[in-house]
Amino acid sequence: MANKTELENIEHLVPYFLEDKEQAEFTVADMSSILVGIGYGKANGARLKGKTKKSSTFVNGSKKGLFKLSVKRAAALRVDFPDLSESEEIISDESLLSEILFKEANRLYLLKVAQQINATYENNLFDGCALMMRLSLETLLIQCFESVGIENHVQDAVGNYQNLKTLINHVKSKLEIKLSSYVKNDVDDFRELGNLSAHRVKYNCRRNDIQLVRLGYRALIEELLYVSGLVKPIT
Repeated sequence: MANKTELENIEHLVPYFLEDKEQAEFTVADMSSILVGIGYGKANGARLKGKTKKSSTFVNGSKKGLFKLSVKRAAALRVDFPDLSESEEIISDESLLSEILFKEANRLYLLKVAQQINATYENNLFDGCALMMRLSLETLLIQCFESVGIENHVQDAVGNYQNLKTLINHVKSKLEIKLSSYVKNDVDDFRELGNLSAHRVKYNCRRNDIQLVRLGYRALIEELLYVSGLVKPIT
């Protein structure tokens, strides 16, 4: 690391924190302190922060003042250092869904699905992305039924949940679940997007298929997080 710039040194420290400490995000001050601890001179904090913000290697983290490696750079470092570890951490730039709300929901399984939606989109795995989008929709609709205690309305005789189309048909008619007219009108479109990737043998989802619906999907998922009671709306 002796011949590298401050930013390059930080860049190579981040994988250690991700893989060994499971800490994907960092402050410039944290990394600067570590550099000092391993023998480098103290950096000008304001200058280093400015460089970090301008660098395409780093993107903003989940909170102000936090940074993380971009998906592309993190993937490149994994190629350069394949034996670093076998971490299962999912790295994304939150290009489709904001992961902050899923962290607030405190449901790890929902957060993992959201992270996979973002990561598959960012890595051009569009069929996988469409399928995960469908899964997130289905899971949150079930959470809505459970939040008002009427999950038995969409379960079979042994307690298994019915298919997504049935869930959607029921959620549109249940007064207990307070969904906007937008969700009721458009929710089935997102089901169909996932169905095409799952069932059409000669169909492949493309970036534009998801780009056309990305904002609507994000709004839909955020509304379901609020309606299900997993996240409290800001008042």
